[in-house]
Amino acid sequence: MRLKSVVFFAALSFLAAVSPLSAQLKKVRFSVSAVSIAEVPFRIANIKGFYRDEGLDVEVILIRGAVGMQALLGGSVDYTSASGSTIAAAVRGIPVKLVFIASAKPQFDLIAQPQIRSIADLKGKHVGISSRGGAVDLLTQLIVQKNGLVPNKDVVSLVVGGQEDTVLALRAGRIAAALLTPPRPLILQREGFNRLAYSGDYMPSYPSGGIGVTDEKIKTSPNDVLAFVKGSVRGLQFARQNPAEAKKILSDYFNIKD
Repeated sequence: MRLKSVVFFAALSFLAAVSPLSAQLKKVRFSVSAVSIAEVPFRIANIKGFYRDEGLDVEVILIRGAVGMQALLGGSVDYTSASGSTIAAAVRGIPVKLVFIASAKPQFDLIAQPQIRSIADLKGKHVGISSRGGAVDLLTQLIVQKNGLVPNKDVVSLVVGGQEDTVLALRAGRIAAALLTPPRPLILQREGFNRLAYSGDYMPSYPSGGIGVTDEKIKTSPNDVLAFVKGSVRGLQFARQNPAEAKKILSDYFNIKD
């Protein structure tokens, strides 16, 4: 009986010790624009507990690019990974900033139906985008324009949803082409779809996998912003320094065993 009492009170002491720590974790809502390779540092940081080490409990919410910016400005989320939308908003004078960038290169390939062999073949057809004003929309317009076609006239942009929705739309023939991130282009090329362009050839420097935040958040909660950035940096560093484990996390994240 004495042993049971000791164990019982030891358990109570342990719970009393850990409960305050759990209570101290600050809830953070982070919108990501797609399940893509650009989000890997954040995924790793969450899985490996890097955010918890910084005192944060991060909830990741999937919201399309431009809509994610609206959620940020409306206070529904604390941060967004929609780098393109953040930059576009800042250019228009909206008080937001990028405080972290995972990659300085665009990661999109323009993938088209098997019968479409060139960008010129897209004239009169629909291309899929995730949202108006987001990174996919802006890069698609740039590629089309650089090839002598007029965006939303010669080639019509159709909002079909996120990356997985876009893949389904391609397979169903609803759209002629779309910008997609790895590993989707490789999978679709195996199925006979064509790779028409790499976005990096049209915009060699383009921040992706960023952290967009409002100026107000930076002003009122600088320590929270710093903590989120530090956890994300650790996630990025881990991916570079531990490729074998990062590959396993990638495989689980994309649900691909190839």
